[in-house]
Amino acid sequence: MSKTRKGFTLIEVSIFLAITGLLLVGVLGGTYSNIARQRYNDSVRSFAEFFRQIYAEVISPETLGSGNSNDSAIYGKIIVFGLESPSDDEGQDQDNTIYTATLVGDVQIPDTAGGFIDELGRVNARLFCGNTTDADEVSSTLDTYVPLWGAKIRDTSNKPFRGTLIISRSPTSGTVHTAFTPEQFNIKEHCEPEDTSASSSFAIAIKDNPLSFSTSADVDFCVQSENSNIVRDVRIGADGRNTSAVNIVPDNPEESRCQH
Repeated sequence: MSKTRKGFTLIEVSIFLAITGLLLVGVLGGTYSNIARQRYNDSVRSFAEFFRQIYAEVISPETLGSGNSNDSAIYGKIIVFGLESPSDDEGQDQDNTIYTATLVGDVQIPDTAGGFIDELGRVNARLFCGNTTDADEVSSTLDTYVPLWGAKIRDTSNKPFRGTLIISRSPTSGTVHTAFTPEQFNIKEHCEPEDTSASSSFAIAIKDNPLSFSTSADVDFCVQSENSNIVRDVRIGADGRNTSAVNIVPDNPEESRCQH
């Protein structure tokens, strides 16, 4: 008797490979999506923690290092956004580097209390960009932060976020306050011991244009994923006083002010 050989036909093998391929694509696609979302969530949490760290430093100014002297005291920090973003963001990459510098003022505090910005003006608030007058040169307090995983920081109209945030103690009461102005002070290029023009611009703005610094409105930062349209709103409460002012807003249309 002849033996019958059994095996898979070419069509059966092709079907098996096709199904296996589809399953593999689905698994890999889901894995990549999960990794991308986890990275994005990490970038949002890191951005919020960046602000919380600054509030903690301002509450305990001894952690800020340089700036205290016989003539000046540390009051807080400024945070400048959008210095390297193109003015026309159409089709261009956005550089999200965020710049910070220490805010100092005169040691002698005002005799009477006033508005937060007014008090900063009366202590000649300025930026500590270092100095070359001491025997030991003191470098600038300029520092940077870059959001994780290429996340973009945009405003509520979906444009690159620009402006300056002040987180500082009141000279008279020591209470921490938060103010925002759309003006950008170019501390990236002009806050060094030999170039303090950014500090001068800031000091002039505080005194001559105090109304441009607002303490009465929330500040919303829309953190956008590099690889998708996911957007989360990190909000600094109006005139924030401590780390509780920083909130990651629930991702729903009723609470988030960011465009999706």
